[in-house]
Amino acid sequence: MIFCSKPQKFTWRNAITLLLLLTAGSILILLLIPSGSWFGSETDWYSQHVTIADYMRKNFYATGSLFPDFTGLGGGTNFFSLSYYGFMRPDVLISYLFPHVEMEWFIQGYAIFEILLGGGLLYYWLHRKGFSDFTSFACGFFYLSANCFFQAHRQIMFVNYLPFLLLAFLCLDRIFEHQEQDVYHIRPHIGLILSLFFCILHSFYFFPSSFLACILYIGHLLPDHLKTVPARMQKKRKCKIWWNYIVDVSFAVSMNLFLLLPTGLAILGNKKDTGDSTSLLKILGVNPTLDSILYSPYGCGLTLFCLYALFLCIREKKTRKLAIAVFTLLFFDIFYWILNATLYVRPKCLIPFLPLILYLTAQALEGLRQKKIRHSLPLALLCAIPVIVQLIFFLHNQQVRHLVTADLVLLLVCASLGAFLEEKEIMIPFSCWWINLGGLVLLLAIPSMLYLTKGQEEHYATVADESRDYFSREDLEACCENPQARFDVIEHPSNNSNYVTTGDQNKSTLYSSISNSTYNTLVYDILQMPISIRNRVAMTADVNPFQEYLMGVRYIQTKADKVPAGYKTLLEKDGHILAENSNVLPIAYGSTALMTESEYDKLSYPQTLDTITNRTIVPDSPDNSENASDLSAAFLPYASQMKEYSLPADFLDHKTSKKSETVRRELPETLPASTILLLSFDVKYNGEKDMSITINGIRNRLSGSEAPYPNNNDTFYYMISSNEDMDALDIMFSKGEYKLTNIKAYTLPLSLLFHPGLVAFQEKEVSGKEILNGSIDMPKDGYFVTSYTFSKGYIVCVDGKEVAPVQVNKAFLGFPLQKGAHEIQIEFHAPGKSLGAALSLVAFVLLIFYNTAYGLRHKIMR
Repeated sequence: MIFCSKPQKFTWRNAITLLLLLTAGSILILLLIPSGSWFGSETDWYSQHVTIADYMRKNFYATGSLFPDFTGLGGGTNFFSLSYYGFMRPDVLISYLFPHVEMEWFIQGYAIFEILLGGGLLYYWLHRKGFSDFTSFACGFFYLSANCFFQAHRQIMFVNYLPFLLLAFLCLDRIFEHQEQDVYHIRPHIGLILSLFFCILHSFYFFPSSFLACILYIGHLLPDHLKTVPARMQKKRKCKIWWNYIVDVSFAVSMNLFLLLPTGLAILGNKKDTGDSTSLLKILGVNPTLDSILYSPYGCGLTLFCLYALFLCIREKKTRKLAIAVFTLLFFDIFYWILNATLYVRPKCLIPFLPLILYLTAQALEGLRQKKIRHSLPLALLCAIPVIVQLIFFLHNQQVRHLVTADLVLLLVCASLGAFLEEKEIMIPFSCWWINLGGLVLLLAIPSMLYLTKGQEEHYATVADESRDYFSREDLEACCENPQARFDVIEHPSNNSNYVTTGDQNKSTLYSSISNSTYNTLVYDILQMPISIRNRVAMTADVNPFQEYLMGVRYIQTKADKVPAGYKTLLEKDGHILAENSNVLPIAYGSTALMTESEYDKLSYPQTLDTITNRTIVPDSPDNSENASDLSAAFLPYASQMKEYSLPADFLDHKTSKKSETVRRELPETLPASTILLLSFDVKYNGEKDMSITINGIRNRLSGSEAPYPNNNDTFYYMISSNEDMDALDIMFSKGEYKLTNIKAYTLPLSLLFHPGLVAFQEKEVSGKEILNGSIDMPKDGYFVTSYTFSKGYIVCVDGKEVAPVQVNKAFLGFPLQKGAHEIQIEFHAPGKSLGAALSLVAFVLLIFYNTAYGLRHKIMR
C-alpha cells in the first residue's frame, strides 16, 4: 500500500494543481448560491448563528465585556447558553473590529474560507504522504463536494472544525517523522495542541469524535513507525507516543476550560429536548442505509466510490484495521449514541471521520492505479445494498434519485470493467493526460452534481431580508420610555427570537440549542404559547396576553393587523408597528399577594393562566423560616374569572385536505374590545410533512414524522385579542389529512390581568456583574419577584446581607422580603467561569514553561 515514511516535497506543479482544486471548489459554491442570497439558510444559519453572533457583538459594545456572564435573551439567562454558537471563534471576534459591517459577511466568508482551507489541507496532507497529484486532487474534490458541507450554510459547527482536525493529522505525521532518541521524555507538541484547541473552540460537541479519529490514525501509523525502532525499544516508544497524545489532548482541553467548564455546567443544569425516544433496540441496531457515509448532509455525505474504497481497504493488510474500525463506527448505531453523548442515535457525529475515509479512499484509488489492488465486483454489489435501501425508503427528490442510481450504475460498470481488464492483463496508460482527465470526470461528475442538487434544496436567506430592522436604535430611544423593559418581535418569530436592536435589550424569546428547561416548560406547558415552528427548543414570540403580562413585555414590533389588545401604537412604518403596553408587570417588583405552589398545582387549564398573573406562586416552605409565619397574611385566595364560550360543532371544519384553505368564521357572539378569546383543540395527524393552522395571524404547527426534533404539539392553543370588537375569526388550514377534536373556548376581559399586591421597585444604575440594583419599601411581609429565569449563579444581597434565592412563578428568581425599606442588589456569576478561566491560564503557562524548558535542555545538550 501507499504509505511513505519520507514526505514528498511541495513543488510549483503541486501549487498549480492545488489552485485548480480550490478554483473548482469556489465554482461549486458560486453555482450553489442563488442571486441576491447569502451562503446561509433562512432557519438555523440566519435565526441562530448570524443573529446570535450579531447579539454578541452588540452586547460587547453595550457592556464592554468580551466574556460576559449574563444575557437578556430568554427572560435573562446564563450567557454560556449561547457558547455553542462560538462567541470566541475568529470570525466573531474579528467582527467586533468592524461594527458597521453586517455580521452575515463574516459568518458567510469564514464558512467559505474554511471549506476551501479544508480542501487545500486535505490535498497537501495526501500529497505529503506520497500520493499522486491525480489521487490527491480527486480526494480533495471529494472533500469539497461532500454533502456534509450543506451544514456550512446551516448548522455550521457540524463542519467548521474540520480544517483544524486535518492540521492535527498533519501534526501527527510530523511527530512520527521526528526520531527522538530519548524515549522516556514526554513533552507537549505545540502544533497538535493548537490544532485540537481550535477544534474544541469551534465545535466542542464534535470533539469526542475528533479525539477518536486521531486515536485511529495514530493506531494506523504506529506499526510502520515501530519498524524503524530497535525491537528492545519498541514498547517504550509505543508508550511514549500514547502518553504524548494524552498530554497533548489534556493541554488542548485544559486550555479550553474557560469555555468548556461554564458551558458544561449550563448544559447539566438543564434538560435537552431531543425529540427522540432512544430505545435499547434502536441503540443496539445497525444502519442498513449507511447514510453515515453516503449522500446525507447529516453524515459524511460522500458517494458510493468512497464506500467501495473502504471495502477494498478492508481486504488489504496495511489498511485493514483502520478500515474495519471506520466501517464499524459507520454501521453500528451504538457508536452514534455514544459519540452523541447518549442524547440520540444520529450519524452526524461521524462527520469528523471524513478525512480518514478520504485517506482510505486515496489508498484504494492509488492502489488501483498502480495495480497493487484489484477490483472486486462482489464488493461493488455489496455497496449496492445501502443504495437500494435508500432508494426504496428514504430518497424522495427525483433528481437525487436519478443521480444516486447513476452513481450505483457507474460503480458497477467501472468495477466490472476493471475486473475484466485485470483478468486480461490489459494495462491502462495512466501517464496520458487525457486518460487522467477522463478518469477525473468519471469520478467527480456525480459528487459535484449531487452537491449542487442537495444544496438547491436549501432555502437561502436573501440579502434584501425584510424580517427585521424596520425600527432603528434612534426610533427606540425616541419612543420607548423604559429601554430596559422587554421588547419582543412578533413578526417572523423564528428569525427574530434572538434579534436585538441594542446590545442591552431584554427579550422573553430565545432560539438556542441550550436554554433554561424550566422556563421552556413554563412558556409552553403553563402559559400555553403557540408553537409556530417544528420544534419547541425555540421560545418564540407570539400573541399571548398572559405571557406578555407576566414577562413584562412592554414593547412589541408587529404588523398593523396583528396588534394585541392593550398595546398602543407608538410608531408605524410601512405597515409595521412599534407598540407599547404600560400595564404589564415590571421585570422586578415586590408582591404581597401570594399563592403556594401546592395550591396552584391543583388547578388546570385555563384557570392556571389568570391565576399566575394575579398571584405570585411561591414555594410551600420558604427557605427563610424566620419569615414563614409572617407571610400568612400575604397568601390571598383567588378564584379564576374564566368564562366558557360556546362555539358551533362545525366551527373548525374545512372542505379539502389536498391544498391549503382560508376561511372566515363568524363568532356566535360579538366579543367586546380588549376581551381575550382562549381557543384550544386536539390534533390527530400522522403525516410526514408538518401541518399548521393559523387563526387571526397566530400559527400553531405540528411537526411531521420527518422532523428531527418533533414538537409533539398535539393540542393547539390560541389567545386571540384585539383593541376593537371581534365578531369573526380568519382561519387558514394547511393541507394534510388531520382530525380536530375536543374544541374548547373561554373568554376573559384583559382588565382582569391585574396583580393586586404589586410593590414598585426603584431601580438604580448597575455596575460590574450586577443585573439589578435599587430600593423597595414593602408595606408588609411578602416576596421580591423578578422575571429572570431561575438557575444557579445568582447572588442576592438585601441591605448588604446575602440571602438565598428561591424559584417563584414556576420558573423565576425571587426571595422572601420583610416589611420595610430595603436596598437590593442582584448579581449573576456564571457557574464555573472563574475556575475555568484560572485552569486555562495555568494550562497556557505550563505549556510555555514545558516548551521553554525543553528548548533550553536541547540547547545545553548540543
